Amino acid sequence: MGLAAGCGPSVEPEDLHTDHAGQPVVSSTYVGSQTCATCHASQHAQWSQSHHHLAMAEATPSTVLGDFAGQTLGDTQFRREGAAFLVRAADGTGELADYRVRYAFGVQPLQQYLLELPGGRLQALDKAWDSRPEAHGGQRWVSLQSAEDERLLHWSGPAYNWNHMCADCHSTRVTKGYDGETGAYQTRFAEVSVGCEACHGPASAHVADPVGLRPQALRSGPEQINACAPCHSRRAQLAEGFTPTGNLLDHYLPALLDAGLYHPDGQVLDEVYVYGSFLQSRMHGAGVVCADCHEPHSGRLRAEGNALCAQCHNAKGVARFPSLRKADYDSEAHHFHAGSEAASRCVSCHMPESTFMVLDARRDHSFRIPRPDLSVDLGTPNACNGCHEDRLPQWARDAVARWHGPERPFHFGPLIAAARSGDLRAEGQLAVLADDTSQPAIVRATALSLMVSFEQRTTTFALQRGLQDADPLVRIGALRGAARWEPRRRFQIARGLLRDRLLAVRIEAARILAEAYPLLTGSDRERLGEGIDEYARSLRLRADRAEGRSSMATIYLHRGDPAAAERELNAALALNPSWVPALVNLADLYRTTGRDQQGGEPLQRALELAPDSADVLLARGLWLVRRQRSDDALGLFARAHQLVPQHVNYARIYAIALNSAGEPRAALQVLEAALSGRPRNEELLRLAFTIARDAGMQQETGDYLRRLELRWSP
Repeated sequence: MGLAAGCGPSVEPEDLHTDHAGQPVVSSTYVGSQTCATCHASQHAQWSQSHHHLAMAEATPSTVLGDFAGQTLGDTQFRREGAAFLVRAADGTGELADYRVRYAFGVQPLQQYLLELPGGRLQALDKAWDSRPEAHGGQRWVSLQSAEDERLLHWSGPAYNWNHMCADCHSTRVTKGYDGETGAYQTRFAEVSVGCEACHGPASAHVADPVGLRPQALRSGPEQINACAPCHSRRAQLAEGFTPTGNLLDHYLPALLDAGLYHPDGQVLDEVYVYGSFLQSRMHGAGVVCADCHEPHSGRLRAEGNALCAQCHNAKGVARFPSLRKADYDSEAHHFHAGSEAASRCVSCHMPESTFMVLDARRDHSFRIPRPDLSVDLGTPNACNGCHEDRLPQWARDAVARWHGPERPFHFGPLIAAARSGDLRAEGQLAVLADDTSQPAIVRATALSLMVSFEQRTTTFALQRGLQDADPLVRIGALRGAARWEPRRRFQIARGLLRDRLLAVRIEAARILAEAYPLLTGSDRERLGEGIDEYARSLRLRADRAEGRSSMATIYLHRGDPAAAERELNAALALNPSWVPALVNLADLYRTTGRDQQGGEPLQRALELAPDSADVLLARGLWLVRRQRSDDALGLFARAHQLVPQHVNYARIYAIALNSAGEPRAALQVLEAALSGRPRNEELLRLAFTIARDAGMQQETGDYLRRLELRWSP
């Protein structure tokens, strides 16, 4: 296949890979799936019908499913000229232009189309073909976003860029080839679709010696998850060149159960794919693997309907899982629904669907027991009300209580929800959860990461233990929680992870510890500098993303080079003018370099883009104060405090602003509310004492003085 639009087959030399223990294995090159078919005809035939094979393909009459016979959707037109498929669409300025479809992207239930743009860019059009049968509502063009989203996330912008958003998972052995100076791509791949070698590794050595040098077989659970997770997870890419003989965390940093991605009980919220859900499941804990349910070459299910789950969940049991309770699960006595109802399907209750990209329904792979009681308390979804939309969660909770009794087992959801909201009553239980090795590692890691907002000794000890945990996700979570400590202490406690065996842990350690760099000398500074250099190399892979450029700016600031940091922030905003962190950081850089007045414009833009961000409200409010506009700032501080009422800093600044506005009693009310969760917080007590004293409130002044003295009593 020839090169076009900067994309094409890999032309790289042989690759030398390492196995999970870090030992070198025989070097090999990519030979293509057709070569594998010579000996593995059956597997190749199955793969040829799979979504992996159809993940990406040259745009031809046999691969393009959409109707390009002069169809239109809004101002977008689809037509065909000979063998070429063309789209007439508005560019980023609103002008209509013609674009050639270079590749068909995916197949079911949607097929997208990649359009060629200058600089080696391929962009996924935000209009897609609904490939479902017409009887199911398909065979039509659909828009993947609203008109407002189109304004902020135009199809020609970074959110729809194939080179950095899609390529790594839709083709085999992708190298991005981004030039940070010119902004152009020279993206390459070994095979246009997800081929045999994407899962089994480069095969030239195996072809030369079929018996002596076998490819990765992917028989064990860890091997399968390691091979599948790079694409079936929400993650950041840290390095290229992943093969299944390597370790996932030497190339990718998976997301934890973070707010905005997962509901507090771990259910899918955003588009997180499968990995983070499956790690939460009892199935994963028991040793169930991907291929137990999915035929690995075709991707199809091993059995249809409840027969799939009944392979193991049945009255006879299965020798591989001796602890599994034997019972007739495929019965009304278990699911309480008539067998003809959709609700009698195992997946209806234990793998509820979430819909993305308008109509792409995906099942939650955490295999959870429905918990409508958590819906009542937390507002999380549950499978019961997913079907019974006309009923309240209380109704579903009561039905479950009638069937199974009133008691429900412990679930981490309420604790995660409380910790996210800053509820100090959650702090001690976070430490208990983090130390509970019966809980999934991703849950323990998330608990540790949430400790960043807390300060008690119990969580300090838990963080120190987490930094030494055997599971790398737990170590990563502990590093994020350790960001609460002042930089020098943070470095002293966590510096050992700068030399962790896994890249993802080392990168996270360097990111969290970089703030200490200007405070260190000698060997400590050299050691951290080496870690920051490795972090910077990883960020260069993401230099085509505003996030990567913003992170590089932070590195330059820690190393005392504000001019370089400013260049990176401006580069980030050139890539994505709506990237709020870069706007806020640029305004702060203006402040620290004596150009504070210039910070008003980026902060105002940030506020327009993120009006409900407490950080943005606070930054804009502080800028107004520095411009002698305290009255205008007060409302912003009030809103920030309202959004995060438990956060000490927002309460402190709002109280100071109220006092400056001549409302000392209102200021003390804000501080008292914050002190209700932190009764011995010295910073808040000293501020309250000062406000009361200066306002001539003698009784309150004496009370705060006594509380300060109690703060230091045994």
